[in-house]
Amino acid sequence: MRDAAITKQLLDGSSQDKSVIYLGIKNSNRTALHIASYNGCMDIVKLLLSHAPDCCEQVDENGNNVFHFAMMKKHPSHFGSEVLIKDGLRVRGLVNEKDAQGDTPIHLLASFGVNDVDFILDETVDKMERNKEKLKTEINKEINRYQ
Repeated sequence: MRDAAITKQLLDGSSQDKSVIYLGIKNSNRTALHIASYNGCMDIVKLLLSHAPDCCEQVDENGNNVFHFAMMKKHPSHFGSEVLIKDGLRVRGLVNEKDAQGDTPIHLLASFGVNDVDFILDETVDKMERNKEKLKTEINKEINRYQ
């Protein structure tokens, strides 16, 4: 529903049992964090991470983490970099984690045409990583354009 107020009420109502944050949808293992990230709901992402910071480490059935989902859909804002910079997920190494296809979030950023300059230029993001097809991202052209 993309409603942070309702999400907060649900989280506050289940304060004794945080397992609800970790529950994945049957057959896909996508969590509320994955769905909020995919839909660009930064306020809900922040709420979920504030209640259970380690929920960001969960992946779906294809090995996609919160950053993979952020890069799968074009958002009007710099969503990936907002999560990376403002919520301190940089230290967890999730920005360079590979999914089942060997793609890191930056591969998906290039594939889906997401325009997130701050994510691209962040020093912790490995721009030279190769996926299973031994392909580097097409992001180097973009990096040179913004430097």
